[in-house]
Amino acid sequence: MNFPAKYFFVLVAALVLIGCRTNPPYQEPPELDATVQTLMQEFNAATVGAGIIRNGELVWTGFYGEEAPGVPASHRSVFNTASMNKSITAELALRLQSLDLIDLDAPISEFYVHPDIKDDPRHQLLTPRVLLTHQAGFLNWPFLYNDEKLAFIDQPGNGNYHYSGIGVRIFAKYLEYKLNQPFPDIVREQILVPLDMGHTTNSHDVARNFTHVVRPVDSEGEFLEETSFETDYWSAADDLFTTVDDYAAFLIATMNNTPVDESSAVLREQLQTDLTNNQIWGCDQVDLSPCPAPYGHSVGWFVFGYNGELVVHHGGNDVSEGAIGYFDPKTRDGGIVFINGPKGLQMWPKVVELIDPKQRVTAVFEALIAKYFAED
Repeated sequence: MNFPAKYFFVLVAALVLIGCRTNPPYQEPPELDATVQTLMQEFNAATVGAGIIRNGELVWTGFYGEEAPGVPASHRSVFNTASMNKSITAELALRLQSLDLIDLDAPISEFYVHPDIKDDPRHQLLTPRVLLTHQAGFLNWPFLYNDEKLAFIDQPGNGNYHYSGIGVRIFAKYLEYKLNQPFPDIVREQILVPLDMGHTTNSHDVARNFTHVVRPVDSEGEFLEETSFETDYWSAADDLFTTVDDYAAFLIATMNNTPVDESSAVLREQLQTDLTNNQIWGCDQVDLSPCPAPYGHSVGWFVFGYNGELVVHHGGNDVSEGAIGYFDPKTRDGGIVFINGPKGLQMWPKVVELIDPKQRVTAVFEALIAKYFAED
């Protein structure tokens, strides 16, 4: 077949465009807005922010409700995403190891020992890897102990999983003493500034200066009078203030291993602590079938496997926060859902299933919710 010359370049251009398109454009589900609004009413949520990443690019965002009375949610809305902070701390650890500034398997006791455990020789077994894989043998926070003093409930590093925010904070304190620098400054220099995450912080002092912080709500979904900030408070495990766009930039950089070296990058995908038979998460405990494989925690991240596909993710849940960020390191696809509401944990899986129906990470959390939050 002979084509007129004037059509030749049009044909070539069309073929080039077809060849460059590795994924079809993201399409919003039908009736998306109405369905999200229904979910918000059901779970007393005031604010929702979400994003979809395809092939390492943020291709869609959605914002619903208000960040404060009379102020619509938008790209500028800064959500408190609770334990999503642990993912930032995890990537900080991998970056610092890539720079030979820390050794994940070196004992931290030379630089820092929590005062409550200084007389227990087991503190010498704590390393960054043990702390970031939740094998330190602690409860989540000291206030959960009868005397509110930190103590070991298990042998550190024995493979048993005990999710612990204080363990992550101890890692951060170790960094402060080893690098002789405040932890928020380390995070800012190593992650936030290089990735241009100008609306993200782990410091209440910094968040206080943001103009679009999402105001928390009460159990009925009504806005509180104001956002509460503690003076001079920072965290490595909780209270990450960020926007959908900023966190998407972080996930994309993580998928690109920027600037983590290969030997460190594999640690976010390798199972370190198995949850298959865990007394809380175990597949038999929550009637989860099929059970993901792998199913557990890497250095700082949760890792769930499905037929050779891996989902790397971390979530956050607190009084008025529910959040999730996830990605597939092979396809470089991922998603983000931030919720401001008292039942964010119960709600975010339903939003993910709506905006990203092929994502199977929600099956685990639906099973956990069915067992532990059935009365809600």
